[in-house]
Amino acid sequence: MEKILYSELQNLPLKKGQNLASFESTNTDLNDFLKNDALVDQEWLVSKTYLCCWKKSITGYITLVTDTLEVKVVDEQDGIKGYPYHKYPCVRIARLAVDKTFEGRGIGRFLMLAAIGMAMDVSSKIGCRYITVDSKPESVGFYEKHGFKLIEKYKDSDFPKMYLNMYPIIERM
Repeated sequence: MEKILYSELQNLPLKKGQNLASFESTNTDLNDFLKNDALVDQEWLVSKTYLCCWKKSITGYITLVTDTLEVKVVDEQDGIKGYPYHKYPCVRIARLAVDKTFEGRGIGRFLMLAAIGMAMDVSSKIGCRYITVDSKPESVGFYEKHGFKLIEKYKDSDFPKMYLNMYPIIERM
C-alpha cells in the first residue's frame, strides 16, 4: 500500500462534536476508548487526544498523559548521573491507534514523531526528559524501531513498559 505524505497529514485536538463513528482499528479497546472515553478524560484534564487526519478521514489517534519513570529502571547511559530524585518526569503515550484501512501507510510513525515533537515542546517549558509507553506485546518491535527501550523489569507483563530518552535527540538538533 502506498505511503501517505506527512505533509498531507495533520494532527488535530479532539473536540466535542467530531464524528468518530468511522474509525476502526484492529483493537476493540482502542476503538472504545476513542469513541467513549477520550473526550471525558480530556475534559477531566487527565489526557489529551489528537486525531490524525488525511483529507476527511481519521487515520489514527494518539493520547498523551504525564508519567514518571523510576530512576533505577533506566539504563545507566540514559540516566542522569547524580540525579537526586527517585523518578524522572515523562510524557506517556497512553494510546496510539491506526485505522485498519490506513495500516502500513506511515500513520503510526507520523503519530510517534508528533508525540516526540510535543514532548520536546513540553520539555522546553517544564522539563521532561523521557517518553514512556505501556506497549501492547505485539507493538514492542514498532517502538523499538523508533528508539524506545524495553524495561527489563516489565518485559513479561501484559503491557511491557518502554521508554525513549529525548536528550540525545535534542542534543543532535
